Amino acid sequence: MKVFNIYILRSIINITIFAVVANILRIVIWNKESFIYILWNIFLAFIPFIISSFLLFYVKEKKIKKSLFIIGIFIWLLFIPNAPYIVTDFIHLGEIRTIPILFDIFLLFSSATLGLILGFSSLFHLEQIIKIRFSRVKTNLIMSLIILLISFGVYLGRFLRFNSWDVFFNHTSLIKNVWQVFSRSGSNFEVYLYTLLFFCFLSLFYEAWKSSNSK
Repeated sequence: MKVFNIYILRSIINITIFAVVANILRIVIWNKESFIYILWNIFLAFIPFIISSFLLFYVKEKKIKKSLFIIGIFIWLLFIPNAPYIVTDFIHLGEIRTIPILFDIFLLFSSATLGLILGFSSLFHLEQIIKIRFSRVKTNLIMSLIILLISFGVYLGRFLRFNSWDVFFNHTSLIKNVWQVFSRSGSNFEVYLYTLLFFCFLSLFYEAWKSSNSK
């Protein structure tokens, strides 16, 4: 796979158009803006994909400074949970009974699929970067750790309602809540359960995605 796979890019463009148009139709036909936030979530999902694409390109061309690379990876880690996070938006399905539930299923499914494609593509970019310096075993371990961090990030976003930029603008509250998660292990079964669930889901589907795009 190249940095920019034409078939994946085509799928991303087509699904993005479908998801955006479906959201617009929802507003025009039923006058409901309750899912407009999904457009913002889609935008956030594009950020790590764009960052990893440029990082991989410049790493392969050996035209990136170490300091810039570290900053890029840090920002990427902050935003990558936004891509698979869209999957969790299914909890809002059926909240507004005046809208056909099948329509919202198509809207949410297309948005979640887009988020996963962007997320998996971005993960693959990073895996390619890691492979340049590390062995296959170490690469797999690092990728597992990254997916675990992403899973915990999804939990922080869905259940504790933190955003990527809270690291800069609300870091005190973020650190406090993360500390409580690990300092009260006996009363935080839900944290570990959902983080493990996200981890298994992302790991399995990422491997399936890689297999389907390996040829």
